[in-house]
Amino acid sequence: DTNALAAIKSSNQPVFDGITFRRGTPSDEPQILLTMARNLMNPLGINSKRFIVAVKENPPKQKQLNNNYAKEQPQQLLGWAQLRPMGPSIIDPQTYNSRPGSGSMEREIDDELWDEFETDALEFPNGFASLPWTQEYKAYAEASIQKRERRRLQLEERARSDVQRDRNQLWELASVYVVPKWRQRSIGSELVRRLLARHELLERNSNDVYLLTSLGRTQEWYQKFGFEVTDEPPAAMSFEVAAGGLIAKILGEELISMRGGN
Repeated sequence: DTNALAAIKSSNQPVFDGITFRRGTPSDEPQILLTMARNLMNPLGINSKRFIVAVKENPPKQKQLNNNYAKEQPQQLLGWAQLRPMGPSIIDPQTYNSRPGSGSMEREIDDELWDEFETDALEFPNGFASLPWTQEYKAYAEASIQKRERRRLQLEERARSDVQRDRNQLWELASVYVVPKWRQRSIGSELVRRLLARHELLERNSNDVYLLTSLGRTQEWYQKFGFEVTDEPPAAMSFEVAAGGLIAKILGEELISMRGGN
């Protein structure tokens, strides 16, 4: 998709007010983790590679006043969001009306073949039998070729399985946060837009993206990105639903589950 590709290519280009959107880095994780915990948001599964963050260069004066901090944090972290993998979207065929993520995807590589490859060591012929023109050596060479070919086919099948697994993955739009003083500047919208554009560029299904929010007023905000309320969150979100529901109840709010559209 041309629009999605353009969004990815421009993901590191400065936009309004000198703000830059880039992929997360390990140095971003401590602030994200601490902020999530302080705001009663799920701090688990923080992997910077899944994040897009909004940053702004620290002013030169601030760098001069605190050189040590500037070396570690040359940028202000203004906001972030992630798409977190939850598990396969397969439905359990043994259960009536089961939810997405209730099934399991077994690796399609035959484990017995792998065990055979790891344990069945070919013995190199000894003595006269090790000479290239002997039947023993020829048999050993043929067995080695067959073994290498079997391994090559197994690795190819594994690669295909990994691609298929990624395309049948469920995803959670999570950790959407903007520092309070930087809100009302469309930073959150830009973070979500870029995440979904990258998701589309990777040929993943938007209707396999879910989210949870305990703030009813954000429902319309997420709807502009194609999300709709669903009463059937995937089985893979069971823990998040239980924990989020408890926190929402404590805060006197209602937990809302939403799903991306086609």
